[in-house]
Amino acid sequence: MSRALTAPSFPSGGAPVSVLIDYDGTISTHDVGDELLARLFPHPARAAAYDAEYDAGRMGSRDLLRWDMEVLPRDPDLLRAVAASLPQDETFPAFVAAVREAGAAIEIVSDGMGFYVESNLARLDPSLADLPVATNVNPVAGADVLGFPYGHPRCFVCGTCKRERVRLHQAAGRAVVFIGDGTSDRYAAHHADLVFAKGSLLRWGRATGRSVWAWDTFADVEAWFRMALRDGTLPARPEDGPAWRAGHGSAAGFICGPEAWGEGRTTPLPDRAPAS
Repeated sequence: MSRALTAPSFPSGGAPVSVLIDYDGTISTHDVGDELLARLFPHPARAAAYDAEYDAGRMGSRDLLRWDMEVLPRDPDLLRAVAASLPQDETFPAFVAAVREAGAAIEIVSDGMGFYVESNLARLDPSLADLPVATNVNPVAGADVLGFPYGHPRCFVCGTCKRERVRLHQAAGRAVVFIGDGTSDRYAAHHADLVFAKGSLLRWGRATGRSVWAWDTFADVEAWFRMALRDGTLPARPEDGPAWRAGHGSAAGFICGPEAWGEGRTTPLPDRAPAS
């Protein structure tokens, strides 16, 4: 794995497409943070209450992550061992190969605890070792040392600002496909051009009338991706990019960040939080 560049870099030639992918509950079939708390924190009702506050938009992920790391055991080896024991989607490496074969860009965008992404991807397949990853910095040493290098400079709700990763790729003229399942993914999904959703992201998309595609495994997304390049749903060649981008405008307005909530917030404004 390589740390994603603040300004994304892109393959030369090939499809002017970027595929941005959540990790927890998407590549990993379980949310790793939830599993760590379920196995290692002896007060499940307290954990569920914090998760409910977050899912309802009354708590930001930075505050939730700090709480998680404060209550989990200060035992890095134990935390890493539990994280490594969780299953991942075995069809993901083949999907990555298909994206690379097309000359498209791929990036992992994770707002989870972060420390397990590199080792878990390497365990799944060595070919994933150089995937660019935008996630939180977590030395697994408690709440005070968490770092958020991909956070928004003027909004402190999310640890990783997934919406800005989407917008950075779009600003380079690329079609952006987003794949996710959770609460923070809705902020990226609002701006992405094409969205594959499951879990709470799928429920949110349907409740708000957004166009999202349900999926099960990355084998499903791979089949769609190959067809989309053939039928023009996605631009297949660099010269196709400008016309495709011109025909797919940016999302109207913002549902998160300083534009929606004001400067410097650590929690969403309750009356402006996206509907669950």
